[in-house]
Amino acid sequence: MNGDKVPNILKHRRLCFETRMAATLPITVLVVDDHALIRSALVTVLNDTDDLRVIAEAANGADAVELAHKHSPTVVLLDVDMPGVDAFHAASHILQLRPKTGIIFLTATDSDRAIELALKSGALGFIVKSDDPNSVPAGIRAVARGEQFFSPRAAERVKGNAADMRKRKVTGTRGNVLSDREVEVMRYVGRGFAKKQIAEMLGISVKTVDKHVTSVMEKLDIHDRVELALYAVREGYITA
Repeated sequence: MNGDKVPNILKHRRLCFETRMAATLPITVLVVDDHALIRSALVTVLNDTDDLRVIAEAANGADAVELAHKHSPTVVLLDVDMPGVDAFHAASHILQLRPKTGIIFLTATDSDRAIELALKSGALGFIVKSDDPNSVPAGIRAVARGEQFFSPRAAERVKGNAADMRKRKVTGTRGNVLSDREVEVMRYVGRGFAKKQIAEMLGISVKTVDKHVTSVMEKLDIHDRVELALYAVREGYITA
């Protein structure tokens, strides 16, 4: 055998061995939730899955940052609503310390605003707790591969399809597609103003107001003014 080929063969074998070892190593997870029962249930479910292993758990954002820095998990499963350090700031801090770590947000209620903040923080995943429980391990695996993942209820709110998520191209939600003027009109509609009143306040025609309202409803897939008002309140555009 040509002596020059031996190092290349050995290098190839080493790479194959390293690839096989990487494939058999479990995906390590840091579970962060301030509810002990939920956290315990998540830990049990994930540890009962062959390819996943919980290496640490935390009850708040500050501890999450410290433990992520200490253990360098593959994925951090992070509850949105926790006391102390804001979860989105915690995610940003974790990614500053551990850029290769994937972040998945877990929440009881979905909203465009929460998803927007999650994406801005650098998270790759967003799971709603009421969705299929299988979404959690599936999401962890996807994020560990560097892909985006949204559970069914969250996916309804984002701009993009499954192919976009695999390519990490989803950058916003439905609400993010509204223009500043459309948001302004929506706020007035949500407060109960008639189209003529909105036209007078904004210095535009009633026809233009109607055009904006129609555009907003089409973009948000909303079908009446009551539903639009509820959306504006829920997403924080106006206060109830």
